[in-house]
Amino acid sequence: MNYLAYLIVFGAAAYWLLVTIVGVLSVRKMRNPEALLEQVHEPERLEDAQGISAWARAQDFALDSQFDFDSIIGCGGIKLAVEGWYSPAQKCFLMHYHAADKSYYEFVSTLEGGYSLSSSGSADSLSLPFPPGVFTQAFEGMPLDELLREHEKALAFFRQRFGVEPAAPDQPLRDLLLEAVKAQMHYVQSQPLWYLQIAWWHLVRRRIQKNKSVIEQIERLDKDQ
Repeated sequence: MNYLAYLIVFGAAAYWLLVTIVGVLSVRKMRNPEALLEQVHEPERLEDAQGISAWARAQDFALDSQFDFDSIIGCGGIKLAVEGWYSPAQKCFLMHYHAADKSYYEFVSTLEGGYSLSSSGSADSLSLPFPPGVFTQAFEGMPLDELLREHEKALAFFRQRFGVEPAAPDQPLRDLLLEAVKAQMHYVQSQPLWYLQIAWWHLVRRRIQKNKSVIEQIERLDKDQ
């Protein structure tokens, strides 16, 4: 029994250390993302098995840009494929990220006053904290239709609570992505002993935050103050 307990503790500690190492390397790699994000044109990628492209077209989202993002550590050079779809009517991006057999998507709106709102279908989007003014909610595995409704619900909350509306992008999508990545990496590295918090953020905080709407998060902060 003691041997098994030691084995479990050792395995957990080793996994915690591995997550820490990969996380630190990823943050250091992405703090200068310009060379990592390459704009491409690969129409065959749009025939995705998840049906993201077909859904986007049906909802009047138009393809804005495609990228390869060389952000993945320890996967033999596999790059993250990125598609950005935009709806002028909703002033909203639908971002689709996929690599190998993994795929997830999120809706992103820039708001007046320098704020932004992201609604993701994967808790992986919560692996690292975001700087102030960047609001993120993740609903694991939620279908696109439901996720869009959650996004719209949060936008309505921001409109009522803060008087802000979605704003049209004032830069190309590539510049917006680079700006967002650099701001997040700078914020992460500004946290005390950030490299020791990486595993906690990914393994614990991510699970606590998933499936909690931005509305719930803000209302909880109000109660705690």
